[in-house]
Amino acid sequence: LVIEMAADVSFALDNDEKERLRKQADMEVRRLNVELESRVLARTAELAAANMDLEAFAYSVSHDLRAPLRGIVGFSRILRDDYGDKVNEPGRHYLDRICHGAERMGALIDDLLMLSSAGRQSMQRAPVNLSEAAVEILNELLQGTQPRKIETRVAAGCVAMGDARLLHVLLQNLLQNAVKYSGKNPHALIEFGCESIDGAAVFHVRDNGAGFDMAHVDRLFLPFQRLHRADEFEGTGIGLATCARVVHRHGGKIWAESELGRGATFRFTLPAQ
Repeated sequence: LVIEMAADVSFALDNDEKERLRKQADMEVRRLNVELESRVLARTAELAAANMDLEAFAYSVSHDLRAPLRGIVGFSRILRDDYGDKVNEPGRHYLDRICHGAERMGALIDDLLMLSSAGRQSMQRAPVNLSEAAVEILNELLQGTQPRKIETRVAAGCVAMGDARLLHVLLQNLLQNAVKYSGKNPHALIEFGCESIDGAAVFHVRDNGAGFDMAHVDRLFLPFQRLHRADEFEGTGIGLATCARVVHRHGGKIWAESELGRGATFRFTLPAQ
């Protein structure tokens, strides 16, 4: 009997010690979770502040570079146009390179400012007729493509809730890319429309141009990432990053599907009307 009672007491003491250790472990886990959460919050705040500082710096630098760059472009053109006949062939070649480089830098600065403003400017949500905006943008883009023939198809009644200025930037970039990358197709076709996928409205811009390799699709919406060589298609690598920023600010998603030589389709979601 004494042996059995001693065993019971030993068992009870052992359980008590296990319970004490369990509670101690739970308290330590809770403490570590709280500490981890505080570290994550602090790190997130640091990253947000760093991103804001970086965007402010990029905006300031880009804005301040525009004035001297305009001078470089303007005086280079004057030299080339008014005094080109007084310069030998290598000199004219260098002037052409200066003008071309300055124009590319100007385009890059404009795109950087657009990318920055897409993440900084306040939003005013209202119903936006994307079909009308697409027609207007395509009419402007196609004025500079003559005598090249481009067929366009724009579905009617594509409406979404969002900021009209930002959504115009989104469509401008997507449609401009469609016009550019279908430039080598003698029968270019560009489409804008809307479809229902899993009950949600999904808008798309489709072309039958150069396309791209889907193996690199994860780089597509990152700044300064280009999937084509500069001698094939000019660009700064900022446009699609701006599109992604606009869509994400609206709470939507954007993705692309393509095949080399067979065009590309860009799809995005926006809040319903």
